[in-house]
Amino acid sequence: MISLVIGLMLSPQYTVHKSIKVNASSAEIASLVGDFSQWPKWQPWQAVDPSIKFIIAEPSQGVGAHQFWQSRFGEGEMTITQLDNTQLSFNILFNKEHITQGTIRYLPEGDNVNIECSLNGEVNTPIIGGYLALLSQYILNNTVKLALNNIKTHAQLATKDKAIATDDSESSSSES
Repeated sequence: MISLVIGLMLSPQYTVHKSIKVNASSAEIASLVGDFSQWPKWQPWQAVDPSIKFIIAEPSQGVGAHQFWQSRFGEGEMTITQLDNTQLSFNILFNKEHITQGTIRYLPEGDNVNIECSLNGEVNTPIIGGYLALLSQYILNNTVKLALNNIKTHAQLATKDKAIATDDSESSSSES
């Protein structure tokens, strides 16, 4: 009975906010996050749930782009609602009833880019929604942190590879 009362009193809403500094360009970050076909490079969901299967609709980038997934824990869809040079906003629908709004911002700070990811969601399941919101917040805090670290790794490696390729082509030109 106490669990029921506590469940009714818990907020069904959750918020996640994480950030990371990356030594890469905003354009490099935008190319990774603004196109769903690039998400498999950095999104960590297969590590969290190996049963997950993604379908990326065409077009895979721009406002209105969609991706869908299904796993042993349920299904969902994500839609890009806004995209510009500094941020991507999206809506997520979990199991056709739980809505989350998210934003990934990538703002230059000197030679780095500060990436911020924010999620605001609500679990609409009666009685246990508050408990599920706490669980969702816990899982998403860890998953978003891992995703940002993966973006950092991929963006910095891509930036380094481009610098090496530029150095190689300049060396070849000066040797001629």
